[in-house]
Amino acid sequence: MKKNKMFAFVVLAAAAAVAVFGGAVVGCASSAASGRPCELRLMSYNIRHCKGMDGKVDVQRVAEAIIREKPDFVGLNEVDCLVERSGNVDEAAELGRLAGFYATFAKAIPLQGGSYGNAVLSREEPVSVRRIHLPAQEPRVLLMCEFTNCWFGATHLDSGTLKGDPAPSHIMAVPAISNIVLKCAADGKPVFLTGDWNATPCSKLVATMRGFLTLISDTNHPTVNNNKKCIDYIAVDSGHAAKVKVNDAHVTPDDVTSDHKPIAVAVELGK
Repeated sequence: MKKNKMFAFVVLAAAAAVAVFGGAVVGCASSAASGRPCELRLMSYNIRHCKGMDGKVDVQRVAEAIIREKPDFVGLNEVDCLVERSGNVDEAAELGRLAGFYATFAKAIPLQGGSYGNAVLSREEPVSVRRIHLPAQEPRVLLMCEFTNCWFGATHLDSGTLKGDPAPSHIMAVPAISNIVLKCAADGKPVFLTGDWNATPCSKLVATMRGFLTLISDTNHPTVNNNKKCIDYIAVDSGHAAKVKVNDAHVTPDDVTSDHKPIAVAVELGK
């Protein structure tokens, strides 16, 4: 059974790699060539350094969860890079290799001889990359990657109380995030921001983020396995929201791979 599972995974990963790096043109490039609307699949996932609810650190299992969603862009939180607790693996690079993506990592803090932060996986190599350190009680980072048709970013905000308004340190990062999102949006491309914001949809933090972002992910279902709260989001800058059509938004029912569930949206970009 193990051999059959490994063979199936290799086939899936090979197919993903062909789609990204082979002769086929994917994403908006193929849409432009055919005259169809630009279609993108976006994903956000707090992977808890690939540690599942069973306590096992399993990079391959996380790669399989990503492959199943068939995303064009993935924002990852709680990613280890050469950290002892996760076997000194560069998790972003390994997930990119297994699932067939370019991998871009942003360090938030040093940890056990390596580093810990956020990552973006993408079918297209980034045109440019910005890593912005955010003010918070625990150091946090915003990773923004520019692509041909959009900006795509990932961040993991400082934790506050999930019962009401967040702690002051939680709000501190918002002006810096707003500043970079609006600067990127001024280039004329939509800006998608993903991540674990450690705040529920009715919180002050999310209300503040809604001042410059429009949520496009499913906020009606829990994204965390151990407290049944929705704290993970995918959003687009509000200046481009009218040009983004959401065809699907869902929370994947995965209770094992991480303590968070993957979330995904499928969008069309208008002109």
